[in-house]
Amino acid sequence: MQFTEQNTNLGTIAETYEIKGDVLVKNTTTKKVFLMRADADKGIKVFTTKKSLLPGDTCLIIISFLPESAGKFKKNINIISSDNIKPYELSVSGNLEKLRTDDKLACFYFGNRKISSVKTTTAAIVAKDTKEKRDNTNKIPDNSTAPIITDTIWEKPAIVLKEENPNELSVLGYKPNNILFLVDVSSSMKDSLKLPLMKTALHTLINAVREVDVITFVTYADSVKIVKEGIKGSDKKQLHDAVDGLKAKGLTKGNKAILFSQQLAQKHFIAEGNNQIIMASDGKFRFYSEDQNTWGEKQKDKKIVLSTIAFGNDRDAMKNLKEIADIGKGSFIHIKKRHGCEDKLLEEVKTRSKR
Repeated sequence: MQFTEQNTNLGTIAETYEIKGDVLVKNTTTKKVFLMRADADKGIKVFTTKKSLLPGDTCLIIISFLPESAGKFKKNINIISSDNIKPYELSVSGNLEKLRTDDKLACFYFGNRKISSVKTTTAAIVAKDTKEKRDNTNKIPDNSTAPIITDTIWEKPAIVLKEENPNELSVLGYKPNNILFLVDVSSSMKDSLKLPLMKTALHTLINAVREVDVITFVTYADSVKIVKEGIKGSDKKQLHDAVDGLKAKGLTKGNKAILFSQQLAQKHFIAEGNNQIIMASDGKFRFYSEDQNTWGEKQKDKKIVLSTIAFGNDRDAMKNLKEIADIGKGSFIHIKKRHGCEDKLLEEVKTRSKR
């Protein structure tokens, strides 16, 4: 498995009552992995958003503790999982200048999320004091039993955490996304509004995606072209540059582009994530019955959602694009004007990926 960070140094903390945060972990193996137990220093609480991870799946290891006194500290956590004989060693260290004696001051947060006041239910990994004799009471529960539920409130920290931004995707709130943008760059998209509106919506979404998200750009006109493939959401510059480079030209051949994109999206499939093609066009074309059959046959256990974004006011084209979205079990989104267009894609991705 792969952790975003195993040794977290928080540096100097001015004042706090509690320290909490998270580490993102991804199953990079080819088998299902179980998070079985966490051995930690006394006073450490460890939770996880999942206890089992399919290949390519991600979850958060959530850590919380109350500092006993001011001064330097280092807390060690060992994560025991089914994929490795040896535990994964995590640590949190730093220097606390002043210990808050009550919890009226928000906790100091470490991690990479930008959310606040989010209520989350997690499955507990029981953290054992390594000095005590270990027992087996904290083994992963049988599937027939009810999960352990904890009620944890993430408070707004005074130093790092910001107010929840509606234009961002929180790691806890939304599943990882595998999104392929299939963009019509035929000559009809040269309209003074169509292509600029689409770019505006794409830029807004790019600002919101995270490292766990994977983005692919495919264009189609008289031919199908991969612009960028499998780019992490954290690589903002590369993604923004790809959008800025989109230009309209040629004729439309959409049916071949859809089937090509299906295969490409399946290549980057994220188990338990949102896997989606978003096709942007202003035109109509035939998605023949044989093409629909091919689409259905290739879905198998890697199902891709196909949504369409329509530009313009051609009734036949709008009807056609809505039918395609219905076939792909996706959404039909009609963008008519500049006002509000920037949020359309982000709203669609939030709807599809919400946990």
